Amino acid sequence: MDTAPTPFRFDTDAWSVDESRFPAGGSNAERLQFCLNYAVLAPSCLNTQPWFFRLTGAVLELFADRSRRLPVADPDGRALVIACGAALFNLRCALRYFGLQPNVTLLPWLKDGDPLSSSEVPLARIEVSGESASTAAERVLFQAIRRRRTYLGAFDPAPISQNLIDAMQEQARHEGAWLGILEDAEGKADVSRIVAEADRFHLTQRKCRVELAKWARHGARLMPPMPAGVLQLGPHGEFALPYGAFLDSALSGHDETDLVESTPLIGVLGADGDTPLDWLRSGQALQRTVLWARAAGVWASFLNQPIGHADSRMQVAHLLDRNYPMLLVRFGRVPATVPSRALRSARYVIGR
Repeated sequence: MDTAPTPFRFDTDAWSVDESRFPAGGSNAERLQFCLNYAVLAPSCLNTQPWFFRLTGAVLELFADRSRRLPVADPDGRALVIACGAALFNLRCALRYFGLQPNVTLLPWLKDGDPLSSSEVPLARIEVSGESASTAAERVLFQAIRRRRTYLGAFDPAPISQNLIDAMQEQARHEGAWLGILEDAEGKADVSRIVAEADRFHLTQRKCRVELAKWARHGARLMPPMPAGVLQLGPHGEFALPYGAFLDSALSGHDETDLVESTPLIGVLGADGDTPLDWLRSGQALQRTVLWARAAGVWASFLNQPIGHADSRMQVAHLLDRNYPMLLVRFGRVPATVPSRALRSARYVIGR
């Protein structure tokens, strides 16, 4: 898995999974497998969908598919693990919705200090330990899974309520992460500057442009219509420019900068450490927070350009006086329908 990407196989109906087909009377293995239909609806870096699951008996293991990593934009594999964490949260959420109690062990075979560099090391081990009714909050989160999209355009300028901000921060804390908030003009201007600088840095590196072009080539035919000029390079965002445009080093993300400053709320998701365990928890916190926002009618878009570069990541940390930011998220309401993009269905990401 560490060399060439595994085949891109997409289903246009991945978003249309029917919950009435859940095998309530089936085995735990069958129920785990069904819930993978929701795991694959998580956001990922450049839509790489870098997860793989192995089902052995009634035990499901989550792996990072390192053939889908971004070695230039994400050299440490942080964004890759965050994406897998988001898929893991969707899986947990689906299991709880259907009345199952998941027993999840994170990094079950990894010792403290070991590098997470092999596709053969599972990120998580998931079993069903029993049954119990889901809570109202769990049902709200589940119903938002199929309604979540990454929105690349400008948001409505209406502010996000403090009650919702407080709730989103609580969702992040629930998963062992933190959510910093930037909504004043000065803070957003600082983020805008940092994002623009990071864009310029990345797009003047030929290896980075080639990597972006490669993944855009895989997904270009699947892109829904996007606002002209949008440029989003984050590990959970996508982009609308033709992939050939990334070979032009003159591009520097000017339109992205405008989107930052016009966004009503910028969230910075982070953790108290920078280990693979922190990344995995951050991915779950990301998805939990974004789903809670979506349930309240607020959409999200992702900005990770600064996090992929050490200097700009430090600048983001200084804005909030917090260590280890993992990614930036734009939050706002959308004046139009947000189209979905085709994804790999569960049957393409599971093995035995």
